Amino acid sequence: MNTFKRKALLTAVLASMGAAGTAEAVYLNPNRTGQALVYPYFTVQNTGTNAWNTYISIVNTTTRAKAVKVRFLEGRTSAEVLDFNLYLSPNDVWTAAVVPASTATGAPGHLLTADVSCTSPAIPAAGQDFTNALFSTDANDKLVGTGLDRTREGYVEMIEMGTLTGTWAAAVTHTSAGVPANCGVVQALNATPPSIEAPTGGLMGTGTLINVNSGNDVGYKADALEAWSSVTNFTQPGLVTPRLDAADPVSVVVNAGGIGPGGASTAITAYRSTFAALGNASAGARAVASVFMHTNVLNEYILDAVSASATDWVVTQPLKRSFVTSAIATPPYTNNLTTNGACESILFTFFNREEQTQNTPVLFSPNVTGTTTGQLCWESTVLSIRNQSNSSLQSLVLGSNNTTTVTIPSNFQNGWANLSFAGLNATSVGLVSTLSDRVNLTGGAIPVVSAAVAATFFGLPATGFMVRTFVNGTLTCGAGACQGNYSALFEHSYITTINP
Repeated sequence: MNTFKRKALLTAVLASMGAAGTAEAVYLNPNRTGQALVYPYFTVQNTGTNAWNTYISIVNTTTRAKAVKVRFLEGRTSAEVLDFNLYLSPNDVWTAAVVPASTATGAPGHLLTADVSCTSPAIPAAGQDFTNALFSTDANDKLVGTGLDRTREGYVEMIEMGTLTGTWAAAVTHTSAGVPANCGVVQALNATPPSIEAPTGGLMGTGTLINVNSGNDVGYKADALEAWSSVTNFTQPGLVTPRLDAADPVSVVVNAGGIGPGGASTAITAYRSTFAALGNASAGARAVASVFMHTNVLNEYILDAVSASATDWVVTQPLKRSFVTSAIATPPYTNNLTTNGACESILFTFFNREEQTQNTPVLFSPNVTGTTTGQLCWESTVLSIRNQSNSSLQSLVLGSNNTTTVTIPSNFQNGWANLSFAGLNATSVGLVSTLSDRVNLTGGAIPVVSAAVAATFFGLPATGFMVRTFVNGTLTCGAGACQGNYSALFEHSYITTINP
């Protein structure tokens, strides 16, 4: 089937599901552009005495000026540590670096940028420290600590608030000299755009984790949510809105990889689902959560002793704050927030490269009393996979403090693993839509539209990646010497389970 016919078929399928109307239906865009971006991890933690930095970029791939909310969130409860408004010129790129504010233990994260694109407020030339102002006072957030050390790792979200027109579009657009015409227009106290249109998408972004002294540098593409909202969402800088949970309450999820009828083909089903508010989770939060829902996280690990290899898995749950407080956990989450975090049970199955595994359970730390499973307690957790004796409470690659340690036998030095979400609500209740239109796209068959019924998305909303390192010491490079350290990053694969 040629490209034109495939696109025509997809258009027909979406139209039959009602997706061709005016209502937005949020989805993860496989082309990696959208209205809202999620950067699964930033860090300025140390590995030993060597500090990580994080470089962030966002690109406006359109010919329209945009107003974007930029929000840095710490990794324990997704409390905001810095937010501001960014104004992107057509075809603009904005870049910044997150570094430690100082060499002091527990120093906060610190944002630096040399970019000239307009922000409100203006970012000082010396940069801006991250703050604990919100999580040190909020009754829920402060349960898990109030120190500035919490600002040293987390994740980032950037949300298009709208497409600028008129005087504001002209003010933020770069002149022939390569600078905005007049940032003062958007930086005036309580300034509001006289005209602004609904978001039009086209944003893409990258994150780079770099540890210069360790010789490690890895990068990732931000997750891109398209069709996040059909209306403008402009707010003043300093406000915690809009958030991801302000999305329109409809989602599109394409679930692929299952075995079709008779076991001869691969099943692909598209779901267009409408959600209602439940518990403390808004309808928009539940719609966005549905596009990140997975029952299993899959990736590889390398722990080779010869190269002193180490592996960390980042597992970020960008909607968890909208579902969990100290008083309630709304499904698919099971446990409330406590002083130890909001811990969700996981199982971890591992294989070496020769398909071998074993029934002996892996050892998790920290262990929660009364459980036989591992726990992911934070909203951005780093799973530290190791089989060597190491007393470090930090993860061995990224130096994370928001970590769960998984120790597997020393004869399993490399292979792959399957992390499954094992909480009661993740496995038996799930995330239930009000109604879901379904189109079966299995194999070469003509698409079949099923009657709209409620659909259940099992697991938890999650995103992230694996980072691995190799340490080969000092190597001979020509007539001199060089450092033989290497690193690589690979995004997770997933199993997604939706019924029916």
